Amino acid sequence: MDKVFSLNFKTSFNSGLVKFREYTYFNKIMTIFWLFGPFLFLIERTPADIWMSSISLIFLLRCFILNDWSSFRQAWIIFALGLWITSVFASLLSPMYHLSLSQSIPWIRFPIYVLAAQCWLGKDRDVRVMFFGFLIISFLILCTILLSEILIEPKVRLTWPYGDPIPGSFLAKSCLSIFCVFSILIFTKDTKKFLISIAILFLGVLFLKFTNERSNLILVICGIIVSLVIVNFSVKRFFIISSFVLFLLAISINFFPNLYERCHSFKSNNETIIFGDKQDLTNKLFNCSEGSVSFLNQIPLFNFNTSYWGTWRSGLQQGLEKPFLGVGPGGTRHTCGYLGEHWLPGKNYCGNHPHNFYIQLFSETGIFGLILGIFMSFSLIWKTFINRYSIKNCPLCFSSFIIPLGVLFPLQHFGSFFGQWGNLFIWFALGFAMSCSSSNLIVKSSSMNTNSSKKYLIFVTFFLIFFTSIIYSSDIKRWYNYKVYADNCRFEYISFLKNNSMKENFEYNINKFCECKINELKKINANISYRISLINNATSISKATKSFIKEEENINTMCLIGLK
Repeated sequence: MDKVFSLNFKTSFNSGLVKFREYTYFNKIMTIFWLFGPFLFLIERTPADIWMSSISLIFLLRCFILNDWSSFRQAWIIFALGLWITSVFASLLSPMYHLSLSQSIPWIRFPIYVLAAQCWLGKDRDVRVMFFGFLIISFLILCTILLSEILIEPKVRLTWPYGDPIPGSFLAKSCLSIFCVFSILIFTKDTKKFLISIAILFLGVLFLKFTNERSNLILVICGIIVSLVIVNFSVKRFFIISSFVLFLLAISINFFPNLYERCHSFKSNNETIIFGDKQDLTNKLFNCSEGSVSFLNQIPLFNFNTSYWGTWRSGLQQGLEKPFLGVGPGGTRHTCGYLGEHWLPGKNYCGNHPHNFYIQLFSETGIFGLILGIFMSFSLIWKTFINRYSIKNCPLCFSSFIIPLGVLFPLQHFGSFFGQWGNLFIWFALGFAMSCSSSNLIVKSSSMNTNSSKKYLIFVTFFLIFFTSIIYSSDIKRWYNYKVYADNCRFEYISFLKNNSMKENFEYNINKFCECKINELKKINANISYRISLINNATSISKATKSFIKEEENINTMCLIGLK
């Protein structure tokens, strides 16, 4: 008899609220903080990173106070800790150890967040359903934001609300569980739920297509296909779905090749369109500034003369030349340019990183880091797979293994393994997947009363503020320095603008000029502290290099032209 999967949000929300009232004061605060995480991901990377880092730090402190480290006995976290130690050791041996340590040491916050979601905050099924409900709301909010961008400021790669072409990563990775669950709920006998499931899937795939992030679109489509296949699995259904997908693929390749075109480069202008001009909207959404190339011809496994393969090749070569501990986390971008000839086919393309987790681990942490990374990924997939039936007829639990399988699948293009944005999206999804498949995990419960819980919360708050200020001290200092520079800029360039016939609307012009200059300095990651010292005469202008003076002149000229 076929299984019928169901998900009753109303019942789970009511039950979750009843259980929530029984929580300690501290657990209530932390659960609310966790539940609102999806909305923080719609703001920017810093709030999302603070959210995830805070949960990681507080979970560690909780383990210390309760003297409960049982959750760290799982295979996947043991491999993750081993990988972290290896990466730190590789950093110490790297010629750029300051850079490598700044990449490797903070990385451990991601696995620890997953552990916190799995063994603490997401332990209860009803709370997880509440979290899933908030995730759906954030998913719909992002779709609305992207629709607004299409209508107001259309471009080939959508960027709202982040300012970078990455909204597809939130839809595809952080929200992958939404696609998997609603693919399973298609087979429900409730017509209303069936139509809602179809609408959610269509909406998600449509806006992923508009973001023009091909890897993320492929990830979601594969996740949907796997979800459809595993529901009441049978060989007959497998062959029917596989045949249908292959048929559609063949038809699209032969009759709609434009679907597989990608841009050489994207239009970056932010012109506002005239509403009602359909052709203008189409051009801005789908036309490339310097032509396009077939995505199928760029696949690294079939073509060794592409930038895709070039980034993989550079990582492989660096790993082969330093096979034991690699060049250190984050080091590939600096050492790539010094690579010589090698027997690997094709040519190197030196990007920020090799764009593949496993190749990057090999190049930056050597064979030891690669092995530990593979074991960690396999353990995450295996644990979610064997526990997929731990809750009867629950689509969240049943489909949870698809998330680590999808986001950690080796044959795809990734961001940096030690980076921030990509890891936030990926480990967010992994945390929810692991929480959905670990209901049988036994951990010690807190026995603190209300008074001690309040003291605990106060202590944790100070602990969190202290460590957050340390972790983000450089970012805070940089932000403050830009504020100081903006204030000084308005006084420093008064004569400069007046001498260039900018006396009309002077207040507006100088504000625009300083805004332009700050944006350009941020783009080149300029040494803003040095510029402040020049303004304040703490450093003599005579000591400035010719390249620095030329750089300043170019920026000033460019921003001045923008005002005319």
